[in-house]
Amino acid sequence: MFDLDGTLVDTAPDLTGALNYCLAEAGLPSLDVDAVRPHAGRGARAILQLGFSAAGITADETCLTNQLPRFLDRYNAHIADASMPFSGAVDALERLRGAGFKLAICTNKMEALARRLLVELQIAGYFSAICGSDTFAGRKPDPVHLLGTVSLAGGSAPVSIMVGDTDTDMEAARRAGLRSVLVDFGYDPCPAAHEKADLVVSRFSEIDASTLLRLIETVSAD
Repeated sequence: MFDLDGTLVDTAPDLTGALNYCLAEAGLPSLDVDAVRPHAGRGARAILQLGFSAAGITADETCLTNQLPRFLDRYNAHIADASMPFSGAVDALERLRGAGFKLAICTNKMEALARRLLVELQIAGYFSAICGSDTFAGRKPDPVHLLGTVSLAGGSAPVSIMVGDTDTDMEAARRAGLRSVLVDFGYDPCPAAHEKADLVVSRFSEIDASTLLRLIETVSAD
């Protein structure tokens, strides 16, 4: 299973575009993508709060309720203008699929947005299941999200692995009893994520069948 934002795809540019659209509507200054990128995997509300906070404004619930549909509409319309898979990501998917792995997406992005992004990027066909924050009753780090994704993909939990870039991903894997891989080039590979990860990689070329099979073999050893 792969997380999406900050793991497989750099979505920060288009998320920044949606944020700046909302900020412009509110008469506030825009933010650079580098300021948004560390927060890009935390959801639309967090991104909106970041933008308003940068202008010295605390976005209350009324403000967020008003801005959220505007943000999502803009983002949906421009979801793949500048977003693109990280270097080596598609090659890794191809290698793993060729080696017989089932692949799935487990993201806290809404499922419809995740599907639209993957279709626009022409990589949706790699995945046996695409599960978002609204697919199940819980979302990462709730283990129901990972275990439900495994089930929909036709996989088996004891031999499943979560690949992500945040502590939320690593904690979800820990709660579900799954092995985990942290990509440290993602949006928020904090120290807690490093501590929980079974494997940390700095490029997709490090994710191959033999490496993942060794992780799976440690399940039996434990």
